[in-house]
Amino acid sequence: MRSFIPVLALFASSACTGPDIICSEILSGQTYGALGDYQSFSFGDITCNIGDEPFTYEASTPNHPVFTSGLYRIKDGRLEQIGLSFVTHTFFPLQGNACDLGCDPGAPGMLGPGCSDTIGAALAGSQSDMGPRVQVNPWSGEITYPFETINETAHSYYKRLKAHVSDISDPDAQYFVERQYVSNEEAPEARNNNSSYRRVSFTPGTNAPQVLGDTFAGQPAIFAWRDHGLGPNMPNPDVMISSVNHSDGGVIHVGSKATDLGDGTWRYDYAIQNQNMQNEIGYGLGTFYIPIGFNRTTRDPYFNDVTYFELPDASYLDVDWQVYNAAGMARWFAPWVPNVYFELNFIRWGSTYTFSFVSDHPPTQKFAQLGIGSFNQNYVQASVVAPSSGPCRADFNADGTLNFFDVSLWLQAYQDANYNADFTNDGEFDFFDASAFLQEFNAGCP
Repeated sequence: MRSFIPVLALFASSACTGPDIICSEILSGQTYGALGDYQSFSFGDITCNIGDEPFTYEASTPNHPVFTSGLYRIKDGRLEQIGLSFVTHTFFPLQGNACDLGCDPGAPGMLGPGCSDTIGAALAGSQSDMGPRVQVNPWSGEITYPFETINETAHSYYKRLKAHVSDISDPDAQYFVERQYVSNEEAPEARNNNSSYRRVSFTPGTNAPQVLGDTFAGQPAIFAWRDHGLGPNMPNPDVMISSVNHSDGGVIHVGSKATDLGDGTWRYDYAIQNQNMQNEIGYGLGTFYIPIGFNRTTRDPYFNDVTYFELPDASYLDVDWQVYNAAGMARWFAPWVPNVYFELNFIRWGSTYTFSFVSDHPPTQKFAQLGIGSFNQNYVQASVVAPSSGPCRADFNADGTLNFFDVSLWLQAYQDANYNADFTNDGEFDFFDASAFLQEFNAGCP
């Protein structure tokens, strides 16, 4: 009946040793009444253990999975996260066979191999069972228990998935709900399939959510940008998504796309999703580096983050990232405000930030850098769509003349591991880059 079942069977056939949890289907949702300009929701789901060992669900200990929800929108060709929730702590699981994998029931309080658990929307939105994200390590699955805010209830959107009513009221936008699970029992190789997404719509006036189509099991919401970029189930081949595994654990997804504006300029859109990395994406004056070429500029910057409403998750400085051009890079960073003692607005786990600018140069494929984790500037690289350094790359300083200054600037960029010097666009700095630069330099500019 549901098209995700063959996909889950494929997952199960290649599952790793040990328990392996996956959200197989996101079920119908419910609303809790608007409060001011905010509307809150919760969604049910079916989870499956596609591993070969049972999962532990001990409600009064740290030994149980937790899940969280996010809300996304594709509008005007951009993907944006517009809502998120606290995590919900699970307890006694059912032992169903909803995923048709052949349930081998576990002992009481355990989810056996191949078995499924179903959680309704009302239970998923139970405020007393919801706790802060900051007390969960999304990679190791370690959680603080009892957690802060345990058994606390309040107004309608407290802890729940919420968004501005205006953000869910655009008839020309597409909307997606994401469910992410975290467990402390999975092996590292089983932790990256714990996010799933599904299309959703909202009834005008009541804002009631309606789930649409199939659940994209094992896929984080950033992939909706590519898979539905031209409309429901209509992939956009211009969207590039690069997934990067961090050495300390966790995966980052970087999406990018160039749109021809028809006037000799292009709009470059980027989305960065920290799926399950405990380290935050941030720090330093230049966290997200996009090579644009020396002495080239960008304009019309755009930024979108997601709002954290309640403490302790909301203990950060809610200030938009800024961008400046230097050393051939468009450098996005989270600004610091003097004498304001909050954490900076970094990209935490389960969240996605969107960036955009306009350039006069057409797109090509390059490598970008992301600053991770500490002021030591631990960087990772990701392949992205970026402005070409044209019309003549060998004119490295863009002054219209090929001469010694271009060679000198390229050599300095090479020594600095500046991605503008990566003439082979392979993310490496070696002899082949020097050879490619000299070949284009000797060929001259048109």
